[in-house]
Amino acid sequence: MRVLLVDDDLFAAELASVFLEMSGYEVIIAESAMTALVHLDSDNDISLVISDFHMPEITGLNLLEVLRANAWNKPFILLSASEMTDITVIPDCWVKKDENMGERLVAVVNEILKPSEAG
Repeated sequence: MRVLLVDDDLFAAELASVFLEMSGYEVIIAESAMTALVHLDSDNDISLVISDFHMPEITGLNLLEVLRANAWNKPFILLSASEMTDITVIPDCWVKKDENMGERLVAVVNEILKPSEAG
């Protein structure tokens, strides 16, 4: 399954990508929300979007709002080091960016994309 990972911190994106690829996912990295939108416009096989919350220009939450407004109905995971409060568009899941993010992210992606195998 193809996953789009959006993060302006290329090191963090590549680290998360390694965990996901070891679990069998094909990962496409986009360093901005604008690049992510280009990928999503041209690639119908993306099953899930994972986006960092804090990014310049367009935040991960703003990206989610744009996608939902354009009928994107596939899962969206938001990554952030801080708690998500007072948000109007709710992602499918929020994963904390910390030293355990890689393992937790794989578990969440497995639960969302492979529910019959996760239990």
